[in-house]
Amino acid sequence: RFPSSLTGDRIPPVSRAASRQSALLRLSAEIAAALDEDAVCDRVVHGLQDESLGYNLIGMFLLDEHTHERVLKACVGWENMQPGLRIPPGQGLTEQAIRDRQLHYTPDVSKAPGYVATFANGSEVDVPLLVDGRAVGVLCVQSREIDAFGKPDLEILTAAATQASIAIARARALVKERQRADEQQALLDSMSDLASALELPKVLKAVLRRAVKLIGVTGGQVAIYHETTREMEILASEIPQGDYVGTRLAYGEGAMGTVARTREPLLIQNYDEWTGRSGAYSNVNIHSVMCAPLLIGSRLVGSIATTHADPKRIFGPDDLRRLMLFAPQAAVAIENARLFTNADRQKQFFEAVVEASPVAIVTLDMNANIAQLNPAFERVFGWSAAEVLGKNLDELITTPETLAEARNYTDTAASMHTAKGIGKRKRKDGTFIDVELFGVPVVVNGERIGVFALYHDVTELLRAKQDAEGANKAKSQFLASMSHELRTPLNAIIGYSEMLEEDARDRKDETATSDLEKIRSAGKHLLSLINDILDLSKVEAGRMDLIIEPVDLGAVIEDVQATVQPLVARNGNRFVIDTPPDPGTMHTDATKLRQALLNLLSNAAKFTEKGTISLIVERDGRDVLFKVRDTGIGITPEQMQRLFEAFAQADASTTRRYGGTGLGLAITRRFCQLLGGDVTGDSQAGAGSTFTIRLPADSRAAKPAPVEAA
Repeated sequence: RFPSSLTGDRIPPVSRAASRQSALLRLSAEIAAALDEDAVCDRVVHGLQDESLGYNLIGMFLLDEHTHERVLKACVGWENMQPGLRIPPGQGLTEQAIRDRQLHYTPDVSKAPGYVATFANGSEVDVPLLVDGRAVGVLCVQSREIDAFGKPDLEILTAAATQASIAIARARALVKERQRADEQQALLDSMSDLASALELPKVLKAVLRRAVKLIGVTGGQVAIYHETTREMEILASEIPQGDYVGTRLAYGEGAMGTVARTREPLLIQNYDEWTGRSGAYSNVNIHSVMCAPLLIGSRLVGSIATTHADPKRIFGPDDLRRLMLFAPQAAVAIENARLFTNADRQKQFFEAVVEASPVAIVTLDMNANIAQLNPAFERVFGWSAAEVLGKNLDELITTPETLAEARNYTDTAASMHTAKGIGKRKRKDGTFIDVELFGVPVVVNGERIGVFALYHDVTELLRAKQDAEGANKAKSQFLASMSHELRTPLNAIIGYSEMLEEDARDRKDETATSDLEKIRSAGKHLLSLINDILDLSKVEAGRMDLIIEPVDLGAVIEDVQATVQPLVARNGNRFVIDTPPDPGTMHTDATKLRQALLNLLSNAAKFTEKGTISLIVERDGRDVLFKVRDTGIGITPEQMQRLFEAFAQADASTTRRYGGTGLGLAITRRFCQLLGGDVTGDSQAGAGSTFTIRLPADSRAAKPAPVEAA
């Protein structure tokens, strides 16, 4: 049964279906454009509130993996309920969908055991959000009417939950990808600090700050261990409530002293209730603590800790893993300060860095044979040092098909250049891993004596990237399919409105003629929007065909001028065309070139009043440049950074005043990339804008640039 807002007898079935499908398309597009989990939840509840769908009591819950509570992320229509509400396990009807991963419909909530009363009577639909078969949340939709939902409603809500699940999976994969990249960069930056600075407090503070930022905590400390006095001394501190540098703790005192004694990491979820708390921190707002020992081999050199003041922040295995990334760096920094006084100690320092590094490092001799390796190589590839010393590295970890590629990297490093890339390498057990690899020449007194080969396992990182790309492609294919389904009823609406408009005009019924003109105009606007979404989805799904043929630029410019002139004149603007007397021809897709130019000129006409809009065509070597210049409102550099994203405009005030969907520039860029070129923008707020399309004069020989996903 359809929601009550759609059951009026005066709404034709075709119009009702088209309205619902349009609302679903808008909802899908909004969900797909969301960049994080909170945005996904917010767009789901507000999209389902669309009057064409008729839902007005909606909530999105996500599961807290630590407490198993359902956390309300977004809602509409529920009085006295705000995002952040937590429902404990065992309470509420939404738990059923989490528990069995099935849709649950409760026709009368007053008769359902476990119902957390939102209102006395009504009905409720709970749809699980599934990622890789695992429930991560639930979409809850209620009505104050008993048995208010029918089969079409359940299908709509299931589709919305499916789209939300895809978007949440994509957002989480992207978060993990960014986290891995941030971790790698933080390690590289820390190693750079170790190589460039010898002042121990300065190096430890830099390492600590990176750890605090990467883990996302409110504070942290690093202490060194003095063997003679058996004390821990704080050398770096990021605790907001005071300066603890110089504070000394007894061996076994507090969290740092405890991990020094046990040589094991420690997680404390409630520091106030922990019996081992040190009196030195009695006035500090600390709720949770995570601490790890700093070891060189089995020898203790210090400890590192991070703290958080928010009781809701619970440290888990992933947090501890990130902290352990920095432990070797801090340990090496401490060891460096103690050993780095002569050449022999410099050698020990470097060996300590290599030994503690999580990256597999191999030293090769002049014949590319393995001379030395670190423990990380044994962990990553499975071979012990005794098994591989003296063997050719490239032959050891490649297949016959990839041997030539590996030797090319080695030869590059041997020729005194740094080599880097990504490829597959073989482990001892015959399995393969994806690695980011570096080849660095080893030079002493100007003479090359070997090569350093470094391998960082990026298998999980690439898998997360592939999952995100797959989710994005599925989104594009879904939008393309939905757009096709909507075209038929929309074309019918436009056609019937035109016929009725002609009849009304013959009857001289001015009121009906005006209303029908509005219906036809609105239908064409919606059809234009669907066509834009279809074009964008086709490009991203790899289904956009190109027709490359000889194109008379003069004819294209005349066609564009005739089409855009009324738009330019509407705001009192002057249109100027600056081209060579004979612009000549180019081999390209005329339709996509024409649409790209019309998109830029339409934008210029929209954002310019009583000014000048120019179209400039130039030749630049083998390329043709099309410049669209206006004297309109312009935009700031910050706004320009996201202007080519799908569904993006300069800001909310621009959307309210000028309208639009934010698809035109995104489609223009993707068309240009398909043709082997690109489009760029240059603007200044209040002083106009210039957008430049650069295309090869002959797209037959051009290699299409990578098309950016929405």
